[in-house]
Amino acid sequence: MEETSQKKYYFSNRDLLVIAILSGIGGVMSTYIGYLGNLVNRIFGVPFGAGQFVSGLHIFWFILAAGLIRKPGAAAAAGLLKGVIEMLTGSTHGVAIILVSLMQGLMVDLVIFVLRRHNLTSYILAGGIAAASNVFVFQLLYFSHAPFPYLLFISLIAFVSGVLLAGSLGYSVLEIVLQARPFHINNLTEEEMNNAAAVASNKKGFSFRITTTIVLVVLLSIGAVYYYAAVFEPPWIGPRCQVEGVVKNPLSFQLSHFNKHETTITAELKGKVSYVPAQEYTGIPVKVIIQEASPQEGAQQLHIIATDGYEVVFDLNEVLKDDQMLLIQEDDNLRLIAGNYGGEYWVRQVSKMSVK
Repeated sequence: MEETSQKKYYFSNRDLLVIAILSGIGGVMSTYIGYLGNLVNRIFGVPFGAGQFVSGLHIFWFILAAGLIRKPGAAAAAGLLKGVIEMLTGSTHGVAIILVSLMQGLMVDLVIFVLRRHNLTSYILAGGIAAASNVFVFQLLYFSHAPFPYLLFISLIAFVSGVLLAGSLGYSVLEIVLQARPFHINNLTEEEMNNAAAVASNKKGFSFRITTTIVLVVLLSIGAVYYYAAVFEPPWIGPRCQVEGVVKNPLSFQLSHFNKHETTITAELKGKVSYVPAQEYTGIPVKVIIQEASPQEGAQQLHIIATDGYEVVFDLNEVLKDDQMLLIQEDDNLRLIAGNYGGEYWVRQVSKMSVK
């Protein structure tokens, strides 16, 4: 009888399915995570590096991939696929996000490979280092020349976020999955099985952990549903903006509607950690757009809102007199050029203007 041999691959079909599912969810959730960072900015007034407070949530998916598959390279594969999905769903970083995400996955794989353990210590260290790596990758890619102490500061914030939201949360979720046993997890050591049995025997502690983990996941899920239902503007609908609020004539427009008002200004971006020399920008004066919408009596503020929820506030009367504030089209998105304001007011991916 002729013997047949089945060809074995490094990643099984089950491994590839896990990587695809986790990368898909993580990639889609990436813009929501950016929105959470903007909420931190808005609530606590942290104009730079606010996204690093929640950067661990980007790494969470790689910890799950590493813990469920237990093969070197699983987190890197998840990182590569997640980066591609982020780019295709409209990441403001473009192709660069693929490199950033891949590097984060590689850091998770590297730490676990060096420590040779799938435990809480390995996961929190991997989560922290992977989360902090994005700060330096972006520095290398964009040459922002940010002060080194500032880079260390936001790297520390990202590291702590990775420890808590990637390493610790990921370990808790993996413990729950291990106890539920919905499918076989590869390469569990005898020590890990004993630890799982010890956790199961400590029902009070395990119940507390599963309760807190479920509550956190539910809160994040509710927030994500709200974000994608009420805030997010998909990039494939084209660069379009709305003017709403206390106006007589609400608008939903493209810049081409105001072509006859197109003008060119020279502006210099002066940010606290970034700088762009003076150059020319061509677009539509914001005051022209707001005048078309006809603000009602008593309106005092103009809120400029991006697709990811980032928001800045201007005095409406000042906007109506400002000749250095343009809305321009850049890389299939709308961008606010605020020549008389600091870099934090130069909003990318503008989707709404709300008069209040």
